[in-house]
Amino acid sequence: MQEQLLKPPILKLVTLSLALLGCQLASANEFYSADRQWLFGDWNGERKQLEDQGYKFTASIMSQSATNLAGGYNEDKSFDNAAQLTLGANFDLNKIAGWENTTAAIMLTKRDGNSLTLERIKDPRASTLGNSQEIYGRGKIWRLTQAWIKTGFDDNHVQFKIGRMGMSDDFNSSQCEFQNLLLCGGQLGKSIGSIWYNWPVSLWGTNVKYQFAPDWSLGVGVYEVNPDNVKTDSDSDGFNLDMDNVEGATIPVELAWKPKLATFNALPGEYKLGALYSTAEAKDVGISGEIHDGKYSFWLNAQQQLTQYGADSKRGLYISFNGVINDRDTTAVESTQQLALWYKGPFDSRPNDSIGLGLANYVVNDRVTDKQIATNEGRGYYSYDALASDYVPIQHDELNLELNYTYQWSPAVMLRPNLQYIYQPSGVKEVDDAWVAGLSVKVNF
Repeated sequence: MQEQLLKPPILKLVTLSLALLGCQLASANEFYSADRQWLFGDWNGERKQLEDQGYKFTASIMSQSATNLAGGYNEDKSFDNAAQLTLGANFDLNKIAGWENTTAAIMLTKRDGNSLTLERIKDPRASTLGNSQEIYGRGKIWRLTQAWIKTGFDDNHVQFKIGRMGMSDDFNSSQCEFQNLLLCGGQLGKSIGSIWYNWPVSLWGTNVKYQFAPDWSLGVGVYEVNPDNVKTDSDSDGFNLDMDNVEGATIPVELAWKPKLATFNALPGEYKLGALYSTAEAKDVGISGEIHDGKYSFWLNAQQQLTQYGADSKRGLYISFNGVINDRDTTAVESTQQLALWYKGPFDSRPNDSIGLGLANYVVNDRVTDKQIATNEGRGYYSYDALASDYVPIQHDELNLELNYTYQWSPAVMLRPNLQYIYQPSGVKEVDDAWVAGLSVKVNF
């Protein structure tokens, strides 16, 4: 039997959220209401009153389950669950202290559980590329995920932010309408995770964004490269605040265009073009293994609403594309591409639900493939060996596909059943393509 995946309080809360599905609709003030904003309610009006005074509190649990239907490295059936608890607070310092255009935030997270991809889908000797549960990773520990302050100048056309944060909070950010890792959120952390840290990891950083025209803005940031931030030995590692082992800085620059009237019948969209340079030394991924002075990446994020259903501006068809190109000398994943479609409000009776279809691809650097071949030949292996512990699986591209339905029971409860297909898990041709069934559950308390 698998080890317990969630601490008892978290397990009880997730079980409670699932029980909601069997309940009848009630008024907005009742516990099981389909209009209920928070599962635990408005605290007799105190929650709304605190928000009006500048204090907004959040608490949520995300659970992602997955089971292998067919294929993968190990076809023995398994059911694996990953979970994440999030506790946060946002502060409007204009209301609280009279600091105009100034906000602050603090966020704590705790992850737990297991990954089906690691347990069944991939060859355990190969480095991990995709994951069928995007919230798995970066350790089963408590983390300080956010602790920052942001202030605006020049009528908020210039915004300055400093503190502890994830890099995709402000650069290479994207929608997350899926459970599969590469189809969810910013892409850089999936391919250059040694220098680009996404949620739930935070790091010291600062950024400035300048809105120089109504539809255009330019952002630049400076973030530490500090391997201590991704240690997972104990909960104290998740609260590392020192900079003793900083190896350099990652500097992203991003140009964003958010047209208000120009395209697609005035439907909203956003287009971002970015680049980064890291000053930290980076090892060559090829046979030479030489040390480079830094590394770079480029990206394109695009999201557009294509259609609108009647007078409801939120219902309709959306599309997104995310592409990343990495430094071939220093990065094992040369590029990633993601294309996704989702339709919000597919039925009049379910205006807040959505249907999603996404396709995403990892392209492994052929210099890495050549090194793996050379390593195996040096050990006397000239073909795939499923048993040898020192055999290095040869990696190529990995393709991920997901079809899902998001059932928004209420603003407080979301369920997302999904079906995933993984072509060449971890890029290893000898591993059978895999079919995975998944279920995401999110509860806002």
